[in-house]
Amino acid sequence: MSKPISFGIIGFGWRAEAYLRIAKQLPHVFKISGVAVRNLSKYVEAAKRWDVTLYESSYEMARHCDFLLVAVSKTSVPAVLEELVALQVPLLVETPPAFDEESLRTMSSFAEKNSQIQIAEQYPLLPHQLARMSLIQSGKLGQVHHVQASVAHGYHGISLIRNWLSLTDISCEIVGRRFEHPILEVPYRDRQVQDRIENEVQEIAMLSFRNGKSAVLDFTRSQYFSPLRQNRVLIRGSHGEIRDNEVTISLGTDAYDTYSIHRIQSGMEGSLGPLALRELRAGQECLYRNPFSSAPFSDEELAMVEILTRMSAFVRENISFYPLTEALKDVRLSLAIEKAISTQESVSI
Repeated sequence: MSKPISFGIIGFGWRAEAYLRIAKQLPHVFKISGVAVRNLSKYVEAAKRWDVTLYESSYEMARHCDFLLVAVSKTSVPAVLEELVALQVPLLVETPPAFDEESLRTMSSFAEKNSQIQIAEQYPLLPHQLARMSLIQSGKLGQVHHVQASVAHGYHGISLIRNWLSLTDISCEIVGRRFEHPILEVPYRDRQVQDRIENEVQEIAMLSFRNGKSAVLDFTRSQYFSPLRQNRVLIRGSHGEIRDNEVTISLGTDAYDTYSIHRIQSGMEGSLGPLALRELRAGQECLYRNPFSSAPFSDEELAMVEILTRMSAFVRENISFYPLTEALKDVRLSLAIEKAISTQESVSI
């Protein structure tokens, strides 16, 4: 059994703490070498709580790491990477890798100079998305030519669309619109609610790609927090489709089958196991198996575990999984969608 891979974290926000929580539950797989912050005194209590070493210098921390995880605010990423590229150490960077045209240009220059940067995009690695991707790759849907994603905003949603459509060339035409609708206020992140009606913003974009494939990105931020707004997925192929967790495929001449993707969960009713996802199945076929079902991870945390696992393979075997160059394609499409929505004109890239 290989020794745990060690990494240091730059930043001490809620996302960094999520990685700390994962590593603490899987010490035989991941080892936290420390956390680098600019203001040591501000994070002394947090460091004691997590039992981690604080570093003021990323350079010093890097001496004890196999890779560095950059988990700072999006506006700080370009400046932090500018300091780190000279280290020539593998970097895992939290999303977004860029957020406007200027940062896109800056990050593009980093991508040209450093091939050791991978981006921590979790949405394609969520268990249900891996299960859907397993069906696509099996060929049961035939040629996938159209998808609709109402799962996440911007570059997150685009990353799903490009995965499902297997797109490398992002040349396309985009039209988009923004709408405001009433919604009952709901609590999130401990915010108290007043049982009142507030406005939610819905953004819809249609993308027509040069190769004939197409997509719709439809999202409102309420979907991240409100039980009143559910996610929706449509993946259409020549021989079948996936509608959320319902699958329809052709079995040959005038024969079809419809079945559901369903969860096998432990820790429920009489189960003495941890409350954790075990498998995602479609009939007798296992589409996803949780490699760490002994730990009570949420789906989001399982995606983060998958990111760390793939980063370990990148460090040890140079197997790239989501390089900065690919992530910037998603950002570029996301910015083009924002432009199409704000101008209400077609945008081509």
